[in-house]
Amino acid sequence: MENYNYHVPVLKEEAISYLINNPDGIYIDGTLGGGGHTSAILERLGNKGQVIGIDKDPDAIEYCRKRFADELSKNPPRLQLYNESYFEACSIAERFGKIAGLLLDLGVSSKQIDSELGGFSYRTQSDLDMRFSPNGVTAKDLLASATQEELERILWQYGEEPYSRKIARRIVEVRRSNALSTTFDLRDIVAQCVPQKHLTDSLSRVFQAIRIAVNNELTEIKNTLDCILPFIEIHGRIVIISYHSLEDRIVKNFFKEHSELRTHKNKYKIEHNLSTNVPKLRILTKLPITPSEAEIEQNPRARSAKMRVAERIN
Repeated sequence: MENYNYHVPVLKEEAISYLINNPDGIYIDGTLGGGGHTSAILERLGNKGQVIGIDKDPDAIEYCRKRFADELSKNPPRLQLYNESYFEACSIAERFGKIAGLLLDLGVSSKQIDSELGGFSYRTQSDLDMRFSPNGVTAKDLLASATQEELERILWQYGEEPYSRKIARRIVEVRRSNALSTTFDLRDIVAQCVPQKHLTDSLSRVFQAIRIAVNNELTEIKNTLDCILPFIEIHGRIVIISYHSLEDRIVKNFFKEHSELRTHKNKYKIEHNLSTNVPKLRILTKLPITPSEAEIEQNPRARSAKMRVAERIN
């Protein structure tokens, strides 16, 4: 089987321990990757349990078809694979009625970061692509068409980059005479705008911001959480692993919003609980769970991971 260098699943034991509450339930792994979490879920399921594995990357689906060939050959199989965005988890869940849990391990896989083709890393010379799937606008397209104001907003909103204005202005200046085609083209522009001592941090933020914009990542997270909630069965779990503050903030706020009792006040200032405003979630992780020092030592890319978990309640 071809080695795609998929990353070691982050917080695997912790994630699966929280996720599996019904061994015969249906679980969605919305960020399949190399199947590390899915493999651990299957180990904990009974014969009636099922896993729905979803990934935008067709290479990930093909890799997992080979990895889980034995499981997929069973009648009936406990695993189904879909080459889709995890936002499609909602329409897939609708076919089953209710699911016992959703797992999302957000961010970029090691395979994508290390690839010389994807354009995700400023350390590797490659085309400015940054798409998680073969479809849609590339980073090259975005940098060629966005206005200076749009570029500044992207770099600040999605990367919290302090030099966003200067970098956006320089991108527009350079592209008038030379198209930005490679990761090194973008890296050189950032290097022209940022002091050397801040360069590595700025490069990380700029590449993150453009990747998020290309893949519409933050909107996709929020929309997925909004639409999946009605399909989570009572006592089912939502487990989200995020890698930067923007993702984590969305998850934290969503869990908080749906775990608090909201009331309605009429003109007489008398509070009435509305059935639609009854809490739908119970937060199981008051503080996010982070990797141990031992895990970080074994897998340095786990360093920034934060896991939050909530349970569906009646």
